[in-house]
Amino acid sequence: MRTTLDLPKELVDEAMVITNSKTKTELIKMALVNVINQEKRN
Repeated sequence: MRTTLDLPKELVDEAMVITNSKTKTELIKMALVNVINQEKRN
């Protein structure tokens, strides 16, 4: 699914470094999986 997001560049850049993501798509997928897993644990 394609979508447009308006995200702070600094936030995306820091997250990409910390997670060693190669693409923004990979980063967003990883973030969504992490949020879903965290919510399931609560």
